[in-house]
Amino acid sequence: MAIQDVTVTIDVQNPAPKVGLGRPLILAASAEAESIYKEYNGLESLKVDFPEDTSVYKKAAAVFAQKNKPDIVAVATYSASGGGDPGTGLTIVQAFEKYFDKPWHFLLLPDAIASERKAISDALQAHKFKFLVLKVEDKDELAQYASNSRTILYYHPDKPDEHIDAAIIGDAASLTVGSITWKFRKDLVGITPIDISADELESLHASGANAYVLKAGISQTSEGITATGDYIDFLHGQDWVKANIETGLQQMLSDNDKVPSNDTGISMAVSVVTSVLTTATQNGIIEKDANGNAEFTVTSKSMDEIPEEDKKKRIYSGLGFEYYPEGAFHKMKVNGTVVNN
Repeated sequence: MAIQDVTVTIDVQNPAPKVGLGRPLILAASAEAESIYKEYNGLESLKVDFPEDTSVYKKAAAVFAQKNKPDIVAVATYSASGGGDPGTGLTIVQAFEKYFDKPWHFLLLPDAIASERKAISDALQAHKFKFLVLKVEDKDELAQYASNSRTILYYHPDKPDEHIDAAIIGDAASLTVGSITWKFRKDLVGITPIDISADELESLHASGANAYVLKAGISQTSEGITATGDYIDFLHGQDWVKANIETGLQQMLSDNDKVPSNDTGISMAVSVVTSVLTTATQNGIIEKDANGNAEFTVTSKSMDEIPEEDKKKRIYSGLGFEYYPEGAFHKMKVNGTVVNN
């Protein structure tokens, strides 16, 4: 777990930054028992450790080939032999947990078999933060991820040399969170559309998967959903809010000699949260009403309302917020009338 004094828990109620949150981690199998984590700012430095014929290089190349590529690609390794025993290295899940708090947000698995992919999907889901992105070639594999909102699936069969999982991250993940929808991502470098009928595509979407298809003569992603049908931009925005409020409040505690446990300290915390949510509104994460006002609220409790146990431990547990996410049009229906004179 990361060392921190601030924890933000977001409870999603259903009626109702560029750097870091777009970085990928390539978690790859290694013959070496010792697990490593390393960050690379380009292919030249990466190929010193992972030559051009390796699965890591190919995933990283697909990321860096896109116009919106992130500043770095991180690589971590686990034991190709399965690990788990002393001296045999880390299993894929152990390596994932070891490096979860590193500054990446989207996970790519170039070497994992189906059972390992499922294990990682489950492990990441438990954190309710960050994403696993998978290229899937067998439709039968899709069903096992149906409960995991933190797994993003791209069905892309019969194209072994195309890494759509990595390409979509290079194209979309590092753009300002809230500024895009993950549907309609077009002209991915090195990726060709699949041949699929409209009915098959709808069935694929119902299974929680996306595809890269040809629409109106343009190659583009068919949807922007996770395995549960939740929209990627909605969850990515939620992560942005969580990460920025935690960082902002932690910085407030660290930068001040003292944040007093009274109305002054509470007002300081409220100000931080309000500032983050205001920026989230400007970025397109939070909705505006008809008058252009941001649709979020920040609430705070007085010290008299804080449990005594929290007071003794110097914990302020009275801060809360609520917001309505800004959506995006993914389809349109138009009614027309022809007037026959």
